[in-house]
Amino acid sequence: METIIIDAYNLMHKVTELRILLAQSQEICVDTMVSKFHGHYFGKGIKCILVFDGFGQNKHDQNIEVKFSKTGVGPDYGHADALIKHLVDKARNPKLLKIVSSDREISNFAKECGSRIMTSESFWGEVKDKRIERMDAYRESKEKPEVVSKGEFDFLMKEFTKK
Repeated sequence: METIIIDAYNLMHKVTELRILLAQSQEICVDTMVSKFHGHYFGKGIKCILVFDGFGQNKHDQNIEVKFSKTGVGPDYGHADALIKHLVDKARNPKLLKIVSSDREISNFAKECGSRIMTSESFWGEVKDKRIERMDAYRESKEKPEVVSKGEFDFLMKEFTKK
């Protein structure tokens, strides 16, 4: 299973729309990210792990995990970079990991371990582009009927074959 490990604060600070949400509330921003990733990756055999600095309670919602570097239970990683490195280190197959961060130290580490890397900006652009494609496809599917009745077909033939 492919796993995407996201340096969450890095993503929040690099993407304008997330930065705006973060200014309102960290909880709103996190919930928005979880919701978008859940909708984007659900049922595709892809797991997302959002990694945060600081103290918090880890959460798990189907294919989305939220992890904090300090939980009060288990190891204290100090900061997100150390937790991301730990996750890459303990992965059975680092080649199935995609690490999302614009932090050079994290990117270089992940690359050395054989993981794929992607900048936060590129990743968000990819997610946004796919979301727009899905919305366009949905809109188009609502515009075009799946089946045309005999009466509709006859009417259209008359309208488009008039001279």
